Amino acid sequence: MPLRHLCEPVELAPGMTVWAERVNHGAEAPSLDRFPHYHSVAELVIFESGSGSFWLDGEETNLHSGCVVYVPPMCHHDYMFGPGEKSWILVQLDADTVQALAQALPELDLARPFYGVPSEQQGKQLNALCDLLLEATQSNPQSAIVNRTAELIIWAAHATRVAAVPKQGQGQQVALPVDRLRPALDALRAQPGKEWTLEQMASLCHMSANYFSRRFAEIMGMSLTVYVRIYRLQLAARRLVQGREPIGIIAQDAGFASPAHFAFQFKQRFGLTPRAYRQAGQTRSLPQPIRTSA
Repeated sequence: MPLRHLCEPVELAPGMTVWAERVNHGAEAPSLDRFPHYHSVAELVIFESGSGSFWLDGEETNLHSGCVVYVPPMCHHDYMFGPGEKSWILVQLDADTVQALAQALPELDLARPFYGVPSEQQGKQLNALCDLLLEATQSNPQSAIVNRTAELIIWAAHATRVAAVPKQGQGQQVALPVDRLRPALDALRAQPGKEWTLEQMASLCHMSANYFSRRFAEIMGMSLTVYVRIYRLQLAARRLVQGREPIGIIAQDAGFASPAHFAFQFKQRFGLTPRAYRQAGQTRSLPQPIRTSA
């Protein structure tokens, strides 16, 4: 299988906690090949038409009209579809919103992905809730009804989950190039502010530094240095709008040498200074989702 770049985490606009949209591909649409990715938001996908497969943790599951897939934040996954008409509703939730919901309703176990097959009645409920959410996010994405409706959708979707996920082939495993890099990616996630060296990352993956560097660039579409910087900036951006911690502390915890260096890199990435980004997020003045790539 040819190497595919891993998408950078999707980011919602500062202060936004939920986003929803309907994605449509017409009858003449080409196939959608596997594109392994992850993002810092949780994702619920309700498939309306088309057929394909869903990849998670090395296994594939059949997708069909009406089925539901939930993926928690920072979980590697993917979808693949054949040519022709296909459509789905995509709901993305900020990680903090998911955590708060999981604490309020621990029986949902939102730290784990799930696959659901709604009954006819459950499908009608989900469709009605999704119509309400789509209208609300387009007209007023910051309104309280957006969060409440999204919570109801997650609850309703969770009720559709099946105990045994039907797979395309019993025990079928799909190895992907990114699997070789997982120890390094997991280490960065656990300690994002640590001064990781190329040699340390390579050692975690049982590779030489030169080979690791080359493979990382091939698979991720960027060098290790660039990837680490982007990842740290995304984590810092989240902290900026979550509270009023000093920007210097956030910069230090994210692994930047100085607040000035952090501010320069941050503005290069987001087009705003850290202070302006925080203000925009806390006053909720940026209504459109920010979608970034490497």
